[in-house]
Amino acid sequence: MTTYQKPVFPSAAVWKDSALVENFLGRVRKGVPLAEAQFDVMMRVIEGRGLPVHTFLDLGCGDGILASIILAEYPDATGVLVDFSMPMIQAAIANLKNYGKRIHFSTVDYADPNWFGTVAAHGPYDAIVSGFSIHHHSDRVKQQIYRDVFDLLGPGGVFVNMEHVRSASQWLEAVHDDFFVDSLWASQVGRPESESRAQVAAAYHSRDDKAANILAPVESQCHRLRQIGFLDVDCYFKAFELALFGGRKPPQKSINDFD
Repeated sequence: MTTYQKPVFPSAAVWKDSALVENFLGRVRKGVPLAEAQFDVMMRVIEGRGLPVHTFLDLGCGDGILASIILAEYPDATGVLVDFSMPMIQAAIANLKNYGKRIHFSTVDYADPNWFGTVAAHGPYDAIVSGFSIHHHSDRVKQQIYRDVFDLLGPGGVFVNMEHVRSASQWLEAVHDDFFVDSLWASQVGRPESESRAQVAAAYHSRDDKAANILAPVESQCHRLRQIGFLDVDCYFKAFELALFGGRKPPQKSINDFD
């Protein structure tokens, strides 16, 4: 049996386009299925450490939605927000303006081999999160990013990746697409400029950022995390191509652990 693979396209530079970012934040993001459930699972994994979060890193921060949740939950936390898209960074700065010196922004591209030093200066991190960002990179680059994440975490730190993953078949991909379109359509019904489901579906299937996706199965990505050394690796949430997975760095052994 052959494994279904979606076509691969190399460039995520489309996310530097202001019009595309504005459309995503204003129309698409609000219609992402089960977003609140994913946020809740993310926080439950982070809270599972049983310790406060003092430092966190948000990879591909977008408009700062994940960071805002962490900052609200942990009043003493400081965060580093990374996104190579200036329009996204500008949206995050506007949304998080009340957090002042608790946040630091960077437009470094975390696929660039030199990115590590830029963010390592603010670490190690208690938590590293990412939302629908890492899937824009090749499998080779994904693997390096996961290694870097492991090295940037402090002992016992957690990594949670809210991600777009590959379907196991074309049939399941079609089911996912219908699921997503239904959610997008429902999110804008009642607005003065609301569109028909057919119009929403047409926009979804012809969207400019679709070619930037390089999706990988959640199983293979979890396998990579285990190989790197993460503990408690699992897919904590999944609905078709929407997955939330990650793991934690081994805690530092105390002298009592050797008795």
